[in-house]
Parts: sequence; C-alpha cells; structure tokens
Amino acid sequence: MTDTPKSAPDSPGAPDTAGARSTSGDPRPPAGSGAPGDTPRTADFPGGVVHEGGSGAGPGKPTATVGTAGTDPSARTVTDDPVSPAAGHTPPGGPQPPPGGTVVDRSTGQPSYGPPGTGPAPESPAPDSPVYGYQAVGTGIPGHLDIGHAISYGFEKFRLNPGPWVAVTSLGFIIYLLFYLVVRITEPQSMFALLVLFAAVMAGLWVLQAALVRGALYETDGYRPGFGSYFYIGNLGNAFLTALLAFLATTLASALCLIPGILVGIGCMFSLHFALDQGMAPVQAIRSSFVLALRDPVRVLLLVLTVVVVTALGLLACGFGLLMAGPVAAIAVTYAYRTLTGGPISSL
Repeated sequence: MTDTPKSAPDSPGAPDTAGARSTSGDPRPPAGSGAPGDTPRTADFPGGVVHEGGSGAGPGKPTATVGTAGTDPSARTVTDDPVSPAAGHTPPGGPQPPPGGTVVDRSTGQPSYGPPGTGPAPESPAPDSPVYGYQAVGTGIPGHLDIGHAISYGFEKFRLNPGPWVAVTSLGFIIYLLFYLVVRITEPQSMFALLVLFAAVMAGLWVLQAALVRGALYETDGYRPGFGSYFYIGNLGNAFLTALLAFLATTLASALCLIPGILVGIGCMFSLHFALDQGMAPVQAIRSSFVLALRDPVRVLLLVLTVVVVTALGLLACGFGLLMAGPVAAIAVTYAYRTLTGGPISSL
C-alpha cells in the first residue's frame, strides 16, 4: 500500500492553494530555506502554483500543485519532485506530473501514478500460484442442445469419477429399504401414519435429488466432486421448498389429466438447477425453469424421453443399473441446463 504524500490534503474536501497568485513580480522566487518558521513563497506557472520552502516540502524541495481552484473535485496534487517547466511554457496536453512524481486524486484521497493509462499494470498471479474458487465462466449465449452429446457427456463424466456417484446414488436404495422396513415392522393402519412416512421418504429423495444436481453442476464446472461435496447444497431450505412446490404443481396437474401433469413436470425439471446454481427463490426458480424449457421445447422433450429410456434400461438389471443410469441422467440434464443458459461446460 503506497503511503499518502505529505502534500496531500487532510481530507478530500480540504482547501488547497491552487490558483493562488504571488504579489511579487518575480516569476520564480528563490527557494525558501526550509527552516522552522520560514514563510513559504509561491510563484505562478501555467496550470498551477509552485510552493517553495516551509515545513511541507523541506529545504530546496519545491512542491507543485497541478489543477484548478479548490472548487474542482478532480484537482490533483503532484509531489516529491521539482517542477521542471519554466514559467510561460505549457507542456503538450496541459500540465504533466514530473517524472517519478506521485499524483493524489482529491476526490478519493488515493494516490495514482502519472496520467490515466500510464500507471503500472496490475500484478498477475504467478503461473504456479494456487487459484481458489471456481473460475469457470460461461458465454451467456444460449447454445444448441445436442441430445446424443448430452448423454455421452453424462456417461463420460460418470466414467471418470464413478466412486462418489455410486455412493451418493446408493443412498436412494437405503432410503427405500428403510421405508420398507419401517412399514413391515410398524404396519401402520391410519392414513396419518402413512402420510408421515410418505412425507419423510419424499423429503429424503428431494435432498438426494438436490445432491445429484449439485454434483452434476460441479462436473460441468470441471471439478470432480468427492462424496461430501454433493451435500454442499447451500440453502437447503430453499432447495427443499423448490422441490416441494414443483412436486405439488406436478401432482395437482396430474390430478386433472395425465398430459398436463407430464407437461408441468417437464417445465419444472430445471427448477433445482436455478435454485442451487443461481440462488433463486422457489417460485422464481420454477418460473425460470418453464421459460428455459419453452426456449427449445422439442429438444427438451426429446431429452426427457431419452432420460426415461436410460432409466428403464437401468431397471432391467434388478435396479442396480440405476447406480449408473441415475448419475448419467443427472449430468445430461445439467448439461442441457448449462447449454440453454449459456453457462460454463467443462471439456471431457
């Protein structure tokens, strides 16, 4: 951090002596002695005032004030170097700071170096220095959704990092087994008990779905998540409410007719992505999901049909094929989300 020069004002609004006139006819009086009590002397030069002597600059160390009268907030103070222009001579482009001098912007009180655009370039990190956080940045321009490439992308990402995906997907089987055991042991008779069990199972599945979406977002960012990374969901309550509203909307639409229920379900398929990736509120996330699905409805519908086929193939192997089909489908849908929103997609 550069120290503020001694000639800088005490505050951005402190008065300055810019524009002051010398009563002497001498265009450049001799430098003051700099001794305590020595009265500073001034002399005009184009664009400002030269202050010589006094306790501010020191013996033989003139200070130049470049700019207009104190009413201009953009006035700047140049310090730490003798003034080179002779009286009556204006450098091209107006008064310039002396070589090596420090310029203080009165509006901010912060030092700068030379005219705008001539200061030192910002330092860039060394090539081998660590970079923290995610640097993936998308173009922001919606792309063309290729269904075949989305599925192959999901398969390749799963193949490169199968262990954590299988471990997280296995939680779905654990939730199902727990539900089955509870029902067999307790044998609930009331509707209320069944509703409570059903709500608990659905809550577990929604958290699992959010974890799969989180992992798929990491994969498209170019980061291979470990098991714990899938559960860095952020605002879990926001994700839970988003999944709940999407479920209720799909259920109510299905109660009217099967086709509306399917259409609403397809419209909500990206809602968790918006909630987790962009931090949207539940209603806004569902609305954005519908808008995104309507951007390319034909290919989105083809993607849904392809995901259904992949899931059905996973069920053929006594359900164990879902350990691969689930992650592939999650990554493929996330790939579609990033493509349609112009988000970052890492290479394979």
